[in-house]
Amino acid sequence: MKTADLARRIHARLVGDPQREIRGVALPEEGGDDRLVFLFSEKAPLKTPVGAVVAREARDIEGVGAWLLVDDPRAAMVPILALFRRPDWHQEGISPLAWVSPEAQVAEDVSIGPFAVVEAGARIGAGTRIGAGVFVGPEVEIGEACLIYPGVYLGRGTKIGHRVRIEPGAVIGREGFGFVEQDGRFVRIPQVGRVVIEDDCEIGANTCIDRATVGETRIGRGTKIDNLVQIGHNVRIGPHTVIAGQTGIAGSVTVGHHVLMGGQVGIADHLKIGDRAVLTAKAGIISDVPPGEVYSGPYARPRAQYLRAMALFFKLPDLFRRLKALEKRLKEK
Repeated sequence: MKTADLARRIHARLVGDPQREIRGVALPEEGGDDRLVFLFSEKAPLKTPVGAVVAREARDIEGVGAWLLVDDPRAAMVPILALFRRPDWHQEGISPLAWVSPEAQVAEDVSIGPFAVVEAGARIGAGTRIGAGVFVGPEVEIGEACLIYPGVYLGRGTKIGHRVRIEPGAVIGREGFGFVEQDGRFVRIPQVGRVVIEDDCEIGANTCIDRATVGETRIGRGTKIDNLVQIGHNVRIGPHTVIAGQTGIAGSVTVGHHVLMGGQVGIADHLKIGDRAVLTAKAGIISDVPPGEVYSGPYARPRAQYLRAMALFFKLPDLFRRLKALEKRLKEK
């Protein structure tokens, strides 16, 4: 693709050769005379020759074919990288190795990979792609233009909105972790609810979302969930929340909209996380979090309070030595 075409796609000001052919992208330290690179900092190193550079401002550097100048190079990555992305698999129509129940409703332009199973009562919307080995359980609803990667499990009654992306190995709609003790042993509580995933969500690889005991486990519109996340039964997550990997959310937690969770966050059951709260990495949430607050720490507290406590914690060895010295002096008197 010509640099002039790329500039038009990202509304960039072009400085340099408008006809330079770009065949791929590279890291700034790699370069390449037919490669495009992104510079997020004016001080970042750049190896030349390089075909084109997306940046905030041009530099006086030899060997750059063209500069594509934008206000936000990171945002420009989205449309450009989409041009060079290759599909993860090719499947047109329904593979003869797939099994689709005659009682399922499948739009004409849906693709279903080999060894996928679509059970009775399932409904799949137009333009959805289902990879190899996916299990679509009874009465599952999948909207339009969804991308369901190989090896995904969708349990009975799960409802998926439009333009949802579910990565390999995700398990959605299995029974939650619910038991009651009877006569000294734990008996499983039947989980008869479902999972609802609203439009434009992304669910990471090997993430598990449990169906509700009764009612719904719901993931709000536009929410992005990383790999290896556990979401318990009856959890309700508001729209446009972002959850990083290895986070665990226990049952019946309510999460507001635009919440940010770092990696390895843990949330105890039945808590409420307010709108636009931020839970930093490894935060252990054992109480409700007010809207807009930033919480940190294994027994999480407001971040400023946590940092003050940590500052004191790391002074403890010195304080202990001083205390021992004082005790020794007192004994010598």
